[in-house]
Amino acid sequence: MNNESYLNKLLHEKPNSKEILLLAKELESESKFKLSRDIENLKGIWELRWSSSNAPFLSYSRFIDNLQILNPSKSSAINLLKPRSIKTLIGTGIIAKLNPMNDIRIGVKFIYAGLIGPKIGNTKLKVLTEIKKDQIGWLDITYLSNKLRICRGDKGTIFVLKKREDEKLFIKCEELIDKFSMTYQ
Repeated sequence: MNNESYLNKLLHEKPNSKEILLLAKELESESKFKLSRDIENLKGIWELRWSSSNAPFLSYSRFIDNLQILNPSKSSAINLLKPRSIKTLIGTGIIAKLNPMNDIRIGVKFIYAGLIGPKIGNTKLKVLTEIKKDQIGWLDITYLSNKLRICRGDKGTIFVLKKREDEKLFIKCEELIDKFSMTYQ
C-alpha cells in the first residue's frame, strides 16, 4: 500500500492517529504541485479530516462536516461547518476571495461570515455580514491528488483534506458565493 492509500485509510479508520502527520510530511516531500499548472485541480469540495491545530473548529468531528468549497476560476471559496447528517446547505460559513501568490501559496481574504439557515417558506435564511476589519491569510498547497490535499496555513497549521463528490452541494455553495461576491468590491 502506498503512502497516500495508507493515509486515506487512517483518515477514515483512525482520524486521530499520530501516524497521519508523518505520512503527510512524507507526501509533502514527494509533491510536484505547482499552482500555475494545477490550480483548477483545487476546484471542488474538500473535507477537513485532520489538522495539527487544537482549535475545535479546525479539528475533525464525526458529527460536523468541516468543508472548504473552492472555485479557483472564480477566485472564490467558502468554509462551511454543517451538521454531518444534513444533506443541504445549512450551517456557519465564511466566504473568501482567493489570490494566487506564487507556485504553492494562495492568499485568502475573508469577506463575509455568518449563518446559513434552513428554508422557511420560500425564503432561505442567510445571515451573512461583511467582515469590516481585514481578515487575510494564506495557504501553501504542499500536496495535491484527485483524492487528497495537504496544506499549511499562515499560522503553521498543517491540514489534511479529502475530496468529496457532491455536485448539488457544490452548486448551492457556488450560487451563495456568487450572490455575496457580486456585492463585494
